[in-house]
Amino acid sequence: MIDRRPPITSNEFDLIIIGAGVAGIAAAHAARDAGLNAIVLEAQDRVGGRAFTDFESFSQPFDHGCQWLHAASINPLRPIADRLGFRYRRGEIDFRIHDGHWWLNDSIAAEYAAMYTATYDRIHATGEAGEDVSCESCIDPASRWAQLFRQSFAPYISTEPRNASTLNLARYRDTGENWPVEDGLGALVKSLAEEVRRAIEIRLSCPVKSIDWGSDAVMVGTLDGMLFAKAVLVTVSTAVLAGERLKFFPLLPDWKHEAIAQLPLGFAEKIAFEFAGDPFVGLETHFAMMDWPDAPMGSFHIHPFDRPMATLYLGGVQCRDLALAGDAAMLEYGRDTLAKLFGTEILKDIRQSRATSWTTNACIGGAYSVLVPGGGEARAALAQPIDDKLFFAGEATSPDAFQTAHGAWQSGLDAMKLILATAQFAR
Repeated sequence: MIDRRPPITSNEFDLIIIGAGVAGIAAAHAARDAGLNAIVLEAQDRVGGRAFTDFESFSQPFDHGCQWLHAASINPLRPIADRLGFRYRRGEIDFRIHDGHWWLNDSIAAEYAAMYTATYDRIHATGEAGEDVSCESCIDPASRWAQLFRQSFAPYISTEPRNASTLNLARYRDTGENWPVEDGLGALVKSLAEEVRRAIEIRLSCPVKSIDWGSDAVMVGTLDGMLFAKAVLVTVSTAVLAGERLKFFPLLPDWKHEAIAQLPLGFAEKIAFEFAGDPFVGLETHFAMMDWPDAPMGSFHIHPFDRPMATLYLGGVQCRDLALAGDAAMLEYGRDTLAKLFGTEILKDIRQSRATSWTTNACIGGAYSVLVPGGGEARAALAQPIDDKLFFAGEATSPDAFQTAHGAWQSGLDAMKLILATAQFAR
């Protein structure tokens, strides 16, 4: 099919923003407010990056990726959600534990909750003491709940505890408020993109192939031709950077490559089911956790927003392998797990189902960044500009809100402050 979209009317810009995810959209807002001649280039055919709300698979909006306003009281996206009229659910979400045979009673579940809290306290204390070691080292191997902790950790952090740094988790600014967006966090980001699009072009289906920063002007090679700018802001995932899908000329310095290597993307996917009836009538929304030897590395979100749905959140290597096996394998795994929790009769009531595929998305390549044990100051190094021409943003560069949409949003704004402070933009 011939692409009949209009050509880019100019090939010279003050700023080129690569990636129309949350960080790129935030930067576009700041560029517009500063009066810059800017353009956003996006490889995919939609905005949002890892924030994507699906309105087609189910009768209600479904977020494939970002869904939660984490640290809600200090989250800069929460007042924006209020301004745009997006609904979200306040308060804590409870959990239940199934051991493969029956649901454990509340007193036993409370034992796990105490272990969970104590383990995270050890992780944070270790990191705050400056120890950059594996989170696995903070888990009591003799605890009856050790494996369940690992299973709850994997979808939340997108990897197993052995792969995650204590220093990293200790730096995350957490208020304990995690509020899911009923109308879709991806839809919120899309609305923000539409706002800025009136002033700044967002060019979709326009992958960037090369960035030549060796001359006075930065040259960006795209399928629509060569573009020129005073500066470029790169907001793509660390998986895209590590895979060298963007070719830099000259090559990025070794310290930048090292930072990228210390921040690989983890893996997190969802397997969602919607039912013709409501098998969860009388149950409050909660997370169903699974405590048996080969249980999923994840948990089911049951009855979200009182909808007749159940969504299995998965993380880590098991999640990656299922995603690589394809949708059919993922959905079968989800159905088998659902039946073990609620009985096979529930399967007859499934109306729609959907599995996400971040692992196999070549434009993203996983979930969100994980600082490996010993990774130290890699986030700060990734955020550091080069020659006042190359700038970097995205959740992986956030010092204290990494792995979140609001961390990505703030990183875009922070990068723009650095850009506007350079000699070529300072006024």
